[in-house]
Amino acid sequence: MPSVDAPTANNSSNPSQLEAIISTFTSLTDPLAINDALLVLNHALQGTNSAEVTQRILESIPLAHFFQLLQTDHGDETEFMIDRTCNVLESLLSQQPYSTIVQDPLMSGALLQALSSPSPKVHILGLSQVDKVAKEDLSVLRSILTSDVFKASVEGIASDNISIAERSKQTLLKICNDQERLEEVIKSDASLSMIRDLVHSRSSLVQLRMIEALTELAGRSHESLAVLEAAGLLDALKTGLSATDILTRFNIIEILSELGATTAGSEFLDSSGILTRIAAVVQDETNEDHLGMNAIAKLYGKLGASDKVDFVTLDMRYQILSQLERLMIGDDDFEPDETLKIEAMASMGLIGGNVQNVEWFSQSHCAEAFIDRLSLLPRDSKVAWYHSFAQILACSPDPSPETERIVAGLYDKMDGPGQSPFILRLLVSAKSQTVELSLAALSAMIVLARYPFAVQKMGLQRDFITFLWERNAGLSHSQKVAKHQVIEAMLKTFHEVKNTSNIELLTMEQATRLDLIRRQGPFYQRATATVAIQDMAA
Repeated sequence: MPSVDAPTANNSSNPSQLEAIISTFTSLTDPLAINDALLVLNHALQGTNSAEVTQRILESIPLAHFFQLLQTDHGDETEFMIDRTCNVLESLLSQQPYSTIVQDPLMSGALLQALSSPSPKVHILGLSQVDKVAKEDLSVLRSILTSDVFKASVEGIASDNISIAERSKQTLLKICNDQERLEEVIKSDASLSMIRDLVHSRSSLVQLRMIEALTELAGRSHESLAVLEAAGLLDALKTGLSATDILTRFNIIEILSELGATTAGSEFLDSSGILTRIAAVVQDETNEDHLGMNAIAKLYGKLGASDKVDFVTLDMRYQILSQLERLMIGDDDFEPDETLKIEAMASMGLIGGNVQNVEWFSQSHCAEAFIDRLSLLPRDSKVAWYHSFAQILACSPDPSPETERIVAGLYDKMDGPGQSPFILRLLVSAKSQTVELSLAALSAMIVLARYPFAVQKMGLQRDFITFLWERNAGLSHSQKVAKHQVIEAMLKTFHEVKNTSNIELLTMEQATRLDLIRRQGPFYQRATATVAIQDMAA
């Protein structure tokens, strides 16, 4: 048996040592020796001359021998053996097309064994070979659809092992990587039957995995969605909303959230009646399913955040903002918990934070309810409110005059009659001893300072400017950084307006002192002189 040294730092091994291992590998029987040899082979396959090493190994060691190692019990070394053997096989097979692999009866049998293996590493090695079908001709795809290999690959979605199940789902998605291939899979009676069986599995977990995969395919294009809907494979999305199991309903709504963020998906939610059903759930079943209400609020947020969705049209049709307002405030028949209030506010932030929707949101009754809610919220919910407000303010990285007008109009509602200026209310939160609340308020200040009208309002409030001038040693690292960012944003807006319009939003004293603080940085501290007084009484 050859002596095996550790691979060198550059992932290569001594050529003579490598050659000795290749020539004697099939005769090794000691698990430790095999493991060491596999380690050397693996490192050599990752080196600069990997193509030559691959060719040399394939000439001397039958691939079937590696697969045999995977089926052998090596005692305590079995897991190491599986791991290293799979790594070597992955490299050796990387350039081998699926069609070439299955032409060899031994390799074809080994692939089926891998796809039935309970070991995630081995199973996933097999799936990585099936993935290659996505890069071959349609004739190869048609041949696999009626094979045991495809059956084993898809049935892996029902595995009790999460790694195998999720990886099997990804293989199906790769096989259906374009419209033409998806149509071939759906046209095949054998493959369609397997997919339907999984969609209607007795296990709700398996059902959800399969529905999740189909939803991802449906969201790729209108054509893909039409193919799947015509085959009845999306019916479970509709019926899932009526499931008696609350967790199943929650997961279905979560899946719909991902689908709804696409153009094709949002139109499907509209045309299929799903949004009508969800609106009815919010109206009639809020007290029965708090988990579902959170998922619905999140779904609406994703619809509003997506630039691929015509949210305004959907809101006119289904009064989505009114539903979110109810989920935030409640009514005589329903009192939302704090978690739901926070989720509803987060969704309002996502909707208003999309520049396509900001004007629609700012003019809605929902926006007024959102603004009025601030003074009534406990600390944690106030943190969420500021984050949502900051998202709305950040609807555009470079606000146009029209966007500035819309945001200014929304802000004016917060400075309404009988209220202290919003800047001062924001300041109170920024000075809070609760770091999370302080940072949330500061994050809103940073974005607000992008707008000329806001910088002008900030400059008119002495307490606000004094707060920025103060060097508060008691602030945390994050608070000091955020406060400095407020100053940077104010000065940037100040100089831009002065240069373009010759309008000064701040006094020269304010601008000069703020610029000094900006240049000194967030962690500046005045130097303290220490005077040593010697004892003169000697």
